[in-house]
Amino acid sequence: FYLANDSYFYSCLGNTLQLLHLFGYYSCPTVLQVTYSDPPVKVSSSPFTPVPGSRTLLLNAFHEHRTANRSVLLLAIVWHAEKTSYHCLLCCHDGELVTMAVVRNVHQTNFWFPAGTGDFLCQVPVGCQPRYAGTVVGLIAENVNTDSLAVLPILNPVERWSGFPLNFTVCLSNMFNHYDNVLQFVQAMELYRLLGAQRVVIYKNNCSSTMERVLHYYINQVGLVEVLPWPVDAHIKVSSSWLMSESPGDLHYYGQIPALNDCVHRYMYQTQYLLLHDPDEVILPTGMSSLVSTLQSIHGRDVNFYFENNVFPFEEKEEISRSWSHIPGVNVLLHLLREPIPKQHFTTGKMIVNPRTVDEMSVHSVHKLRKGTATIGPELGKLHHIRRRKNTSLKRSDLVRDEGLLRFAPQLVREVNRALRNMNLLPNKL
Repeated sequence: FYLANDSYFYSCLGNTLQLLHLFGYYSCPTVLQVTYSDPPVKVSSSPFTPVPGSRTLLLNAFHEHRTANRSVLLLAIVWHAEKTSYHCLLCCHDGELVTMAVVRNVHQTNFWFPAGTGDFLCQVPVGCQPRYAGTVVGLIAENVNTDSLAVLPILNPVERWSGFPLNFTVCLSNMFNHYDNVLQFVQAMELYRLLGAQRVVIYKNNCSSTMERVLHYYINQVGLVEVLPWPVDAHIKVSSSWLMSESPGDLHYYGQIPALNDCVHRYMYQTQYLLLHDPDEVILPTGMSSLVSTLQSIHGRDVNFYFENNVFPFEEKEEISRSWSHIPGVNVLLHLLREPIPKQHFTTGKMIVNPRTVDEMSVHSVHKLRKGTATIGPELGKLHHIRRRKNTSLKRSDLVRDEGLLRFAPQLVREVNRALRNMNLLPNKL
């Protein structure tokens, strides 16, 4: 992050931050008039900002326009057992430095890992008018010298309830383990372009060199993709699974849930709808050309949409096609057999949400929401999840043939070929 007005920032957050340590912290707003002196406090440019004196990692700060009083919400990775007390630090428009009490909220879903998503809500005092450019906020643990404090700019300065710059945004979390499923990724990008997606947001830990080339194309030539760095494993021991027994660690699945919540808040006032799922999944409409307009006409603008998981085992595929055989990854058009959905099962579907209705996002549901959720049946839309077989007791004859993807095949093949040629990954003669 950077500040639009460094001199303003330095006037607020100079060496006089030590006064907070000398005078202590207060549960009500405490205002200190300060002037700049060397050295200034650091503005964090990292996706993960440690809070001195605790194990908390701050992700981002956001203006929270949905509360009765003006507030700032700090999204974080927290340790559930930690009992540290915190105070919020805000630099106002006139150079005043304000400390405030915070409300700490630990999100419900952690899949039994010791660390997970949390947030801190700070009420902005009367008379403090944070600037939209250059406003910063920090989080202070009790009894910690503030010399090491790093602060964050506050995002979402302007609320918006209509006229969004984007109508349909896709959020993919997370890209890790040297991700190299190039073909399926390109197919997904072209599918979503056909369906009207205007932005795809990717939280990237790492990927292969070929995948880097693909990302460069969709960022710089197409303008579809935004890549957000996600080096979470440099700060905390992560698991590569949703189960600690399968992959030990302190945080579930490379921080999937913190990334989802960050995407919800980051795009809250930028997009009408936000689709949240994994890179090996795609939500497709059934019998309609638009993914969201029909659902919106049936259920209204404020409802969130849940799609049940349909597993297409990548072990089962049609006759091997020579097309794209040299491109690493899965060809979704060859996987037309899906597992039947059992009557009783753990729901592992994914969602399209109105982000302004969401307070807490989990992997498969909204845990705290302001509006309802509609479960979308297969007659309107379906989540296609191409992965290893989930129910290993099923035989090939038990699987259901589902050719829904083939409806998009002619256009998809043409657009994927064009994209691969533009990336110099496909010979022009093919």
